[in-house]
Parts: sequence; structure tokens; C-alpha cells
Amino acid sequence: MPEKTSLRVCGLARIFLVVFSVLVARMAFVQLVIGEDLAERCRDQRALALATMPVRGAIYDRNMRALAGDFKKPAVVVFPGSVKSLESVAGMVAEVAGAPTDRVLSRLSSPAPFLVPAGILSSPAFAATSPAAPYTEALRDPGVVVVEQPVRYDPEGIGAHVIGYVDPSGRHGMSGVEALLDRYLSGEDEAKVAVFTDAKGAPLRGLGVRWLPGKPARAGVRLTIDRDIQALVEQVMDDTIKRGAVVVMDPRSGDVLAMASRPTFRPDDIATAMKDPASPLVNRALSAYPPGSVFKVVVAAAALEAGTASLRDTFHDAGYVDVGGVRFKCHSYEQGGHGDITFLDAMAYSCNTAFIATALRVGAPRLVDLAQRLGLGATTGIALPGEQAGVLPDARSMSPQDVANLAIGQGRITVTPLQVAVMMSAVANGGLVRRPRLVMEIVPSDPSASQMAARTIRPEDPVRVLSEDTCHQLVFMLETVTRWGTGTAAWVAEGGSCGKTGSAETGKVDGTGSPLAHAWFAGFAPLSEPRLVIVVFVEEGMSGGKTAAPVFARIANGALKLYPAAK
Repeated sequence: MPEKTSLRVCGLARIFLVVFSVLVARMAFVQLVIGEDLAERCRDQRALALATMPVRGAIYDRNMRALAGDFKKPAVVVFPGSVKSLESVAGMVAEVAGAPTDRVLSRLSSPAPFLVPAGILSSPAFAATSPAAPYTEALRDPGVVVVEQPVRYDPEGIGAHVIGYVDPSGRHGMSGVEALLDRYLSGEDEAKVAVFTDAKGAPLRGLGVRWLPGKPARAGVRLTIDRDIQALVEQVMDDTIKRGAVVVMDPRSGDVLAMASRPTFRPDDIATAMKDPASPLVNRALSAYPPGSVFKVVVAAAALEAGTASLRDTFHDAGYVDVGGVRFKCHSYEQGGHGDITFLDAMAYSCNTAFIATALRVGAPRLVDLAQRLGLGATTGIALPGEQAGVLPDARSMSPQDVANLAIGQGRITVTPLQVAVMMSAVANGGLVRRPRLVMEIVPSDPSASQMAARTIRPEDPVRVLSEDTCHQLVFMLETVTRWGTGTAAWVAEGGSCGKTGSAETGKVDGTGSPLAHAWFAGFAPLSEPRLVIVVFVEEGMSGGKTAAPVFARIANGALKLYPAAK
């Protein structure tokens, strides 16, 4: 009998030891493995969410400065049960939120705290440090807390057309980089502005209002955009361009340093933009327009490559030329033409007669073929939604009149500002066509926890389209444009610049019946080892030399300081 008892005791001890071991293991698992997650769940159950924002990966510029995903705007959290000055707080909330005072008073009668969203706050309301500031009394009320609410988009609106926007749920990209890289940027969790209160609705000491970030998205993205250059471009455009686009590229790498379109929009207020008849959601940098005399760069390149023209060739310009019974006028028509003019000066003064004669020598097949190889007539490969391919004529069906029209960038031809930037980059870098690069790197949000490694998007190998000798001659020709030709307003004093003006007919007239024209300037700087290609397009800007060229100079002068030669 004692032996049986001993066996039972040993059995019970073993069972107890096993159960105890399981409990210890479970406690260790809870504390060390899932404890943080459980604590977070417990915390969230006690929190009242005042605002939520779907988690998405951040978008950075080339120097890892935020373009989307890491910004803050002021917001007001009101705890009705703690409000002392009801009238003052109600007035402040009503004015800031744009709501009737009686509705705000009704809301204040409920004990539940509420938040005035960031998007409808006016900055003067938060200058509480100034004695004369409005709402000072309300903002000092114990029932009012001013918080910095995280928002996705830059309050300054920089890079809206590049970054794009998301759908109303905030979870899926609809345009720009948001759409292009949605598979990396989208997340599954929500971030919250939450408040911790007691049973009376008063904030708990030490907790109060908190930002609960949620689980990070899969990745962020690093773009080739330079935030400083982008901001400069947008400031200049706001001062000078009502409708148009600017593209800035590094011709050595194909990196897009800035891309802006006007009018612009706020990515956090798409509803307003959709109602705007000026179509601010359209990215004009990716939209196709007739190039006008900017296409003369292609004509000159084709002639120099084929050996059908030299810089010393002389043409006679009477102000017009007749081709197949159609008269094509030069802008010098009213003055009786340029007279005898060299091919070099024909570029400087944008002589239509000389370039039509040159294009007819070159022939449609060579002209269209080179335009295609320089990137015209097809999308660039930047892959942003909404990019247009533009139009080039079919060389097989072109008449001499069609060739004459093409020579001056009119007729069946349209190009995008980005395509023109690619074309001018080939001239600037010695003849190599590079696909424009916008995405530099995919950056995991949490490299330590992610199975995805950082992915660098390297520039693609370029394709030689022009000889270096042709490019040297083209640069010399384009330099005459800025030194003494139609684009002197684009000259950059430090280092020099070169480029081509363009005034492209639209087929429309203004209120007085005068023809409307788009204005272009496409060029690069400095002259020695160019590092910036800048294309300026102004819808109905009339004169490339008077409207677009000064914009080029202003951007180039600022951007060259921001983007030194060492980069």
C-alpha cells in the first residue's frame, strides 16, 4: 500500500511539473513574444479614435526628404466635459470648422470628445503665443487641446502631379507615383488620432491624445526628384505661368529632378480639383502639344548627320517659301525676310524658309526616323499614368507640303515636354538617348522585420543616336539662339546656356481674332559639361522668346546653385 501511494504521488508530481512547465512556457511566450501585441490591443480597446488614416509607405526625394507620408497639420481636440468657457470655445470651433454655432453648441453638450480635422483649420487660429492672436482664450481653455495631426501630403503642395493622389478610402493610388507603385506603398492597417478618457470623458493623465501609427506599409519609395529644385520650379511657375509645364532633367543620367504642371491641385482635396474647368489634374508635362520651332533641332540634327547641310550653308529668305502651291511664311515676312542667311544664323533667328529647304533635302524618311529614335512619337518609359505618346506622321504618305509643315513643328506632330527633355538631353550629353528615370529606390518600411530588401532602380543603358561631332555643332547652333538670336532672355551669365525657342500655332484665336500660339523654350546649362536640361512650356504663351525663355533663365540660375557639378 505505501508503495502504491508513493507511485501515485510521483505521478501527480510529474503531472504537476508538466502543467507548471506549460504555464511557465505560456507566460514566457505571452510576455516575450506576444506581450507587446496584447498590450497594444488592450490600449486600443481603451482608446477612442477621433480620426483615422490608412497606412501607406512614404515617398521621398533623392535626398530622402519626405514628399508624401510624413507631414503634420494642427488640429483641435475638444473635451466638452472639461470646457470652462463654452461660448469662447464654440465660437472658435464654429469659425475654424466653418460650421453653424448652434450645431457646435449642440456637439459640446455631449460628453464625447471630438476633433476638428486638419484640412479645415486656418493657421491664424493657432498663433496662440501672440497676445493679439484670435482664439487665445479658447485655445487656453482646459477642455481644448491643440495637437499636430499627421497627414499624408505636404501642406505646401509640392510635386502634386508627380506624387499623385489616392482614392476616397485612402488605400489605393489613383494617379502619379501613388498609382505607379501602389503595390509597394499600400498597407493593411490604419493609423489613428486617439484619445484616452475616463468615464466622465476627461482625458486620462499621462495619456490624453495620442497618435497610434499602426503597422507600417510594405515599403516607401525614393524618387529622383530634388525637393529644392522642385520647390524652385513651382515658385517660378506660380509667378509666371498660368497653364503649362516645366521638366528638369540631368542629361548625364536621365534623372528627372523636377516635373511640375499648372494649374495644380491639392492631393487631399480632389473633389474640388475635379470640378475645376481649368483641368488641374492633367499633368501637362506628359500631355502632347505641337512643338513649333523646337522641332528644328531634329531637322538640324538630321541634316548634320546625313551631311546634307553644314553650318556655313547659305539660304535666301524672302519671308516665305512656296512648296507644292502652298505658301509657308517666316516670322520675318512683314520685314521682307532675312535675306541671305547661313544655316547657323537660321537656327539663331528661327528662319522657317531655311529649315523647310533643309527638311526637303533630308527627306521625310530620315527626318521621321531620327525623330522616333530621339524619343518622339512614343511614351518615354517613365510609366506614370496618363503619359501621352504624341504623334509623328507616316513618312511613306508625306507630301512635300507635309515635310515643310513638319520642318517647323506644325501639322501632324505633337510632343510632350518630357519627350522634348529626353531629346535635348541627347544633344547635351553627346548623342545618347536615355530613358528618363523617376524612381531611384524601393525602401522597405522596416528592413529588420521585412523579407524584402531595398531595391535600387539603376539608369538603363543609353542608346547612341547622334554622333558627338553632330552634337558639338548643334550646341554651337543652339548657343547662337541664346547669345544673339530669338532666345537671349534664356542666357545664363554663369556658365552660359543654349536652347531653342518655339511658338506653336494652336488653330485657335483670341477675342480679337488674333491667332493663339503655345510658347516653348528647351535648353540646357552650363555650356561646358551640361548638367541641367530644362524644358518650359506655356499654353497659349504666344512667344517662346518672350514668355518661356525668361522662365528658363530664372529656373536655371537657381537650380545650378542647388545642383552643383559634383552631383
